[in-house]
Order: sequence, then C-alpha cells, then structure tokens
Amino acid sequence: MELEQNIGIFPPEALIPDRRVNMRKWAVIACDQYTTNETYWRDVEKIVGGSPSTLHITLPEIYLSSPDRDAMIDDIKATMSRYLDDGIVTLLPKGFILVERTFNRRVRKGLMVTVDLEKFDEDPFKKSEIRASEEVLDERVDARIEIRSEAELEVPHVILLMDDPHFRVIEPIWRKRESFTKIYDVDLMMHGGRATGYLITDKKIENDILTQLSKLKMRDGMRFCVGDGNHSFATAKAVWEETKKGLTPEEMENHPLRYIMCELINLHDPAMDLLPIHRVISGASSSMCIQYIVDHLNSVGADARLVFSRRKPSQQVCDAPEVIFFTSKSSSGRIEVYSPTAKMLINQLQPVLEDFVREYPLANLEYIHSNKEFEDLTQEYDTLGFQMPALNKSDFFDSLSEMGVFPKKCFSLGEANEKRYYIEARLISEPAEREEDEPAENLAEAGPVKKEEQEETPPQKEKGFLSSLFRKNR
Repeated sequence: MELEQNIGIFPPEALIPDRRVNMRKWAVIACDQYTTNETYWRDVEKIVGGSPSTLHITLPEIYLSSPDRDAMIDDIKATMSRYLDDGIVTLLPKGFILVERTFNRRVRKGLMVTVDLEKFDEDPFKKSEIRASEEVLDERVDARIEIRSEAELEVPHVILLMDDPHFRVIEPIWRKRESFTKIYDVDLMMHGGRATGYLITDKKIENDILTQLSKLKMRDGMRFCVGDGNHSFATAKAVWEETKKGLTPEEMENHPLRYIMCELINLHDPAMDLLPIHRVISGASSSMCIQYIVDHLNSVGADARLVFSRRKPSQQVCDAPEVIFFTSKSSSGRIEVYSPTAKMLINQLQPVLEDFVREYPLANLEYIHSNKEFEDLTQEYDTLGFQMPALNKSDFFDSLSEMGVFPKKCFSLGEANEKRYYIEARLISEPAEREEDEPAENLAEAGPVKKEEQEETPPQKEKGFLSSLFRKNR
C-alpha cells in the first residue's frame, strides 16, 4: 500500500451488508456503550433476533466479566466466517465513505478512512503523528485482542479527530454529496438517529482530501488523535506489533492487520459535542467518601475545603481555582480546591477515587456519560456522584500535546446514543487465508433499497451464543 502524502490515511476497501440484509437490524451501537444498562442490550437483542447483525460479531462490554466470555468470542469469529461465506457482506470499490449522521435535527459529518498503525503510538514521548487521547484500561484491551486475533473482519467504532477550524477537509465534499453513490441510508435502532453513507471513488476528490489533510496543523509531531475507541485502536496496534514480528519488510507493507478503519471527524463540527464523563461511587457511605477525598487532597497540600449546599451543582459558583461538585440522594455541595496540584480537575480527583475503591472493596467506581443517567443514579441509596467539567474544543489539541495523554474517561464525543453504530466492515485476514471477493461492479446491488423492497435474510439455523446468553440472563 503506497503511503500517499505520507500521513498514514488511505481510502478504505470496505464491506457493507448485502441488499437482502435488514440494515436496521444490522447496525448496532458501539460495544463500549451502556455498560451498566443490561436492559438496553436485551432490547437490542429483541430487535435483532436471529437476523444478520453486528450484534453477533461484537462483544458488548457489559459482558466483559461473563464466565462465558471465551465461548462468546469463539462464536463471534465463527459468525464472521459465516457472514463472509454466505455473502451477508459485500465488498465495495476502494474509496472514502462520506458519513452523514442525523440526530436531534443536527447533522454530523465524517469520513471513513483506513489508518496506518505505524503512524500511531500510545507513548506520547515518541511524538507519533496519531496519538491516543486518553489512558486505556488493560482489561478492555485484553478482551479485544482475543477477538481481533485470528478474526476475519473488523467492524469499526473508532472516531479519529482532526483539528480543522476552517472546515477545509469534509465540508467541501459534503456540499456535493448528492453527486456520489449512496450506499446506505438507515434509521438506527434505539433512538440513534439516521446514518447515510456515500462512496467517493473520484481520484481528484480523493487527492484533494489527502492534500487538505496534509495541511492540518501539527503539534509536536501530532496531526490526529483517537477521540472515541482508544481501546480498539490500542488493540489493533498490539495485535499488529505481535503479528509483524514474523514478517519480512515486504510482507509488512500490505498486511491487513497493519491498518485499521476509522471514522475521521472534525472536532469543530457543530454537531460534535465534547461532553464530560461523570464519576459515581456506589456501595459506600457518601459522607465517608466525601471526607476521605477532602482529607487526601489536603494531605498533598491541595488546600481543599468542603461546602454543603441545597442547590444543584450547576448552580454553584465560588472563587477557588478548582471546584469538585458532588451530589447524592441525601446531600449535595462542592469541594473547593485552592492549591491544585494537577493541571486538570480530573487529574486531581481520579487517583483519590481509585484509592478509595481499593481501600473499600465493596465500593464501585463507575463512569457515566449521560447527564440523565447521572441524575438517576445519584438518587439511589449509598451512591455519590461527582460532576465533571467539559473540555474546550479551542484548546483541546494544544492541551493534549502539552499533557501527552488525558486521564482515562476524560471526555465523551456526544451522548451515548450519538456514538458510532457498526455499519461498515473490513477484511483483516490475509488473502492466503480467504479468497478476496471482487468489488461490486453494480453498486445498486450493494446499496440500500426501499423499505418495501427490502428482503429479510432468513435467520441462521442458530441464533448464536450472544443471543443465547441474552435469553439465559432474562
């Protein structure tokens, strides 16, 4: 694969569902969402049933600790092979895919790309062109390595961010989207809005995109960062690093595991919200936890002062450089920090929360994206929530460059239902392992059809292990 513009970004060779597949059942939210909401995933399973779906080739992280995890992963890989053998997915011609995501009367614009993992490194001191934006959790990477190793397909939920304040990369092609081939157009389940995809095969437009990408501002060697899907990106890198040990330089050049497919989005897209991820401690006395935090902050010279209030956290203001707002069923207030010992508030609080759950094993630390879910949870008994501030788009890349990496679970790109839904796929097994399909010559065969014309692919003989697990847990 020739390194065009030497920025590590290429048009992908994507797979999408065959026209017989019910796209609404195929497209499922990213596996790292609703990790505390089993009802959500049960509802998804009811919608999908035995139909072809990305539900059957991904592992919802709510089941990461399941004793049946190994069997689930085996079933995922077997289902991938079956989908390829049965023609459930169709290979498209090589080309960028313009993605239009509509929700709440807003349109977010993205571009499906293939990324060279040689341009990425988790270590910020190596100054790679593509950086992680936050720390990753080992337990989530381990499970994904098991899935990606020897798998035949990847279905991406990674969002790669670029800093394009003048809207020179995606906006120009989005304005002429009607001139491209529409390859899917689907109402997404579970209040996910709508997703529309357009295939771009025009070489001049492709070169224009790459040229504009090469002009993006670089900060200490960084041009892009992983916004969503840091764990998936780290997984792909780990698998590639292990794989390439046994390859010659020539074999490394075009090996499918060297690359990962992502959706590239401009951080400044008006429909891209940069939201905080709140912290919730459950299973422990709220008053004990609050006092623990204040004592520990003071032990490192942070000069923390505790203030209780009847007002909601968002209504509270004070003159302290940093303020940690908290709320529970019985109380609310703030911890004023007058001598911060860290650059960001989350750096100040996170280590203390982790120390607390280590010292009190019955306590549980959860990361909550949704404001509504945060409010609901903090009304439960022995549950204490800490409301985190949002990061600023204007200095996001500068702050990341300065810090190297943000703390884990530092921000969220939109609400949970606005995350990527799995639609596109990419073949990651070597050509020797499987004959490559020819790209669809007639895109109408691979593209969307009217609802009244859409044929439902007959259910598989077995619903699959994931479906069985959902039924067993009811």
